[in-house]
Amino acid sequence: MSQNNAHMNESREHRTERFQNSEPVEIIESLLGSIQSFFNNEIATTFNNPNNRQTSLMFLGVHSVALTIAHGFFGKDGEKGFRKFVQTYMDMDDDPADKKFSTIASEIHEWRNVIAHRWLNVAGHEIGYNFDMSEGWKKEDDVIYINPQIYLDQYLRAFDRSRGGMIYRYPDILRTPEALAAAKKRMLAKYIDEA
Repeated sequence: MSQNNAHMNESREHRTERFQNSEPVEIIESLLGSIQSFFNNEIATTFNNPNNRQTSLMFLGVHSVALTIAHGFFGKDGEKGFRKFVQTYMDMDDDPADKKFSTIASEIHEWRNVIAHRWLNVAGHEIGYNFDMSEGWKKEDDVIYINPQIYLDQYLRAFDRSRGGMIYRYPDILRTPEALAAAKKRMLAKYIDEA
């Protein structure tokens, strides 16, 4: 039998108590570490087979992490939360305009909703993939073409400490004890399913 490795080695009761009775950094670091160790390992392999790229799974996975962190850190959900995540962690100041995915965050969010909830939908005519283009994204006529490899690389860069690891710079964003406490409260509510 398989198990969910993200939750092994610690009981629900112990983890809940640890999160409740610790400083906010405990739940924040646990969440980020779990995402990096378990979730990102799967997301990172979605393009390992160039003859069978798992593009839909990549978009679903990245979006899941983006909304989880946006809710926990910023208290933002849906498209606003997704845009905030992309602006904060995937778009870098020195990235060219065609690699600033927050510009098309609304379209990517809608595309993820199509993949997750409405597979056969007219919005599918408005998004295309091009792994060979040098741009991160471009619009041609009524279609936005995304280079999924660049999108994935920018997402993974946010978790890569050797490339700046923007996700780990949360103290620069959650600057006050009140902001940290609010983030802990939101994350704990999600963990114990009160959100």
